[in-house]
Amino acid sequence: MEKLKNLNTSLDDAINIHKSGKIDEALNIYLKLNQEQNSNPKLLFQIGNAYLQKGNIELSIDYYKKVTEIDKSHFNGFNNLGGALATIGKYADAIDVFKKILNIKPEYSDAYSNIGNCYLFLKKHKSAIEYFNKALKYNKKNFFAYSGLGSVFKELDDDDQAALNYKEAIKIKPDYLIAYDNLGSSLSAQDKLIEAKKVFEKMLILDPNYKYVLGRLVHTKMILSDWSDFNKNNRDLIKLLNEDRKAINPFAILGLIDSPEHHKKCSEIFVSDKFKDKELKINKYPKKKTEKIKIGYFSPDFRNHPMLFLMMDTFKYHDKSKFEVYAFSFGPEAKGEFYDEIKGFFTKFINVRNLSDKDLIELSRQMKIDIAIDLCAYTAYSRAKIFSSRVAPIQINYLGYPGTMGAKFMDVIIADNIVISESDRKFYTERVVNLPNCYQACPKNLPMSEKKFSRGDVGLPEEAIVFCNFNANFKNTPYMFSAWTNIIKKVPNSVLWLLKTKEKIGMENICDEAEKAGIDRNRIIFAEFMDREFHLRRYELADLFLDSFPYNAHTTSSDAIRMGLPILTLKGKSFASRVSASILNQVNLNELVTNTITEFEEKAITLGNNKNKLIEIKETIKKIIPHSKLFDSLTFTKDLEKIYQELINEKKN
Repeated sequence: MEKLKNLNTSLDDAINIHKSGKIDEALNIYLKLNQEQNSNPKLLFQIGNAYLQKGNIELSIDYYKKVTEIDKSHFNGFNNLGGALATIGKYADAIDVFKKILNIKPEYSDAYSNIGNCYLFLKKHKSAIEYFNKALKYNKKNFFAYSGLGSVFKELDDDDQAALNYKEAIKIKPDYLIAYDNLGSSLSAQDKLIEAKKVFEKMLILDPNYKYVLGRLVHTKMILSDWSDFNKNNRDLIKLLNEDRKAINPFAILGLIDSPEHHKKCSEIFVSDKFKDKELKINKYPKKKTEKIKIGYFSPDFRNHPMLFLMMDTFKYHDKSKFEVYAFSFGPEAKGEFYDEIKGFFTKFINVRNLSDKDLIELSRQMKIDIAIDLCAYTAYSRAKIFSSRVAPIQINYLGYPGTMGAKFMDVIIADNIVISESDRKFYTERVVNLPNCYQACPKNLPMSEKKFSRGDVGLPEEAIVFCNFNANFKNTPYMFSAWTNIIKKVPNSVLWLLKTKEKIGMENICDEAEKAGIDRNRIIFAEFMDREFHLRRYELADLFLDSFPYNAHTTSSDAIRMGLPILTLKGKSFASRVSASILNQVNLNELVTNTITEFEEKAITLGNNKNKLIEIKETIKKIIPHSKLFDSLTFTKDLEKIYQELINEKKN
């Protein structure tokens, strides 16, 4: 009895030490006490807590299991065990544990919401909704349940319902930053950008150090063409990155800062934050000479999206006698004859949207995919996490994201010698493998309307010199816009033709900036959104495409050339800022590649004042296109297959 009393006294002392923040010291005492009595649930529970705090999840699980085996009614033991299991992705096991809690306490709302969250991660949306609603039945103030419902609806592409639930969570807990973060995403997805901006501004007030919030705010402002504090924001972002802080996601930085060094830094920070799982080893799939190589293309963009339009010929022309080609689609499903035809280009087209990461990884491994190509990386609907656990022996970053993923689990990035120079390879964690020509797949033919537009049809003056830019608004930086206005000033009877912004205020901001520069706002003309096959025809109405910087036109650049429209670009240091230069090189138009913003302005002014020269360049493009390797999809596909084959041969050896 005295021994037990002493044990409890020592344990209480150790708990007080633990509470003071001295975890290692407390743990040492716990472990010594455990040698004396290894069946004390209170002691075992504290050891589990200490290991959990130290990040040793597996050991914490071992001790929580011991607790619950000894004491079948140890509420906190079950609760912490379920949480720890969920942390390492063992969601099914976590659900079983949380259900045991309900046997102890049937009206415990948090257990229902925890189960709902596990079902959410397992992509079992119906069950998730059921349990989140049960959580709210027992506690109408369960903000976690409302937030969980928001996330379910977000995954189901119901952003209206998602936003409503996130707002309910915030009503209950006004400082719930996770709900704010998700609400901002849902509002952005609905193009309610002014509201989204206010959400991110509120987050900065609540917690200036909250991860990625400054980057989210800046990116939203860029979409709105709100360039207030642009230089300051960029300086702040660089400062935070240099301090290894989670300042901005890798995609958003591409449109702000032309620095492959900072792009790499940003991606590495993102990887260390998001992908903490240990890379799972995978058996090699050595091929016999008679076996086909299995290629897996992973993307959310097998739909009305630039990726699909760029890659469709490649999917079609893959040599099916040597390769089995699989599509793993995890984005919104596209329906119609055109998309059905493209699905037929694959050995198998698999909709994996509702598969959990774990199930998707297992599926790829079961199918023995040899080479997995991530066509999305850090763009919308990204599932880069699956690659962190390795879905194939060879994993490639290609096309969707123009930069390094900063991840050791990605083996290769496919590029060309312009978008990634030899001297810049050090800024890529992947091995750089160059295609012999342009890295970008460009199909020879695209779906296109037979209807041709006149300038009058789209509100353009008939006799004007039309400078255009059809890039997404977030790519338009204030210093490039200043260059564009300088050009318009010095080219009489010229206009600037831009894509309409998602919110009216974006166009107002642009026109305000033009007026500040001394340009009549009527010289800025906005193109309405229209289907791609019609939009392509509009390129024929412009005289010169003025590229964005530091995030160039990519698909938009090859589209312009395809339609006979010259594009003037500023080549920078980063992948994203060198794509147009690569495309222009393929059509022998290096004269349209500039290296400074001053050179860019001067070249545009010279061309704008020489209509005959612009017509000459257009005629040159028309003559070059039929013979250019840029639009030679069959050769491109063979070059890509050669890379795949060489990588497999290396793996064998």
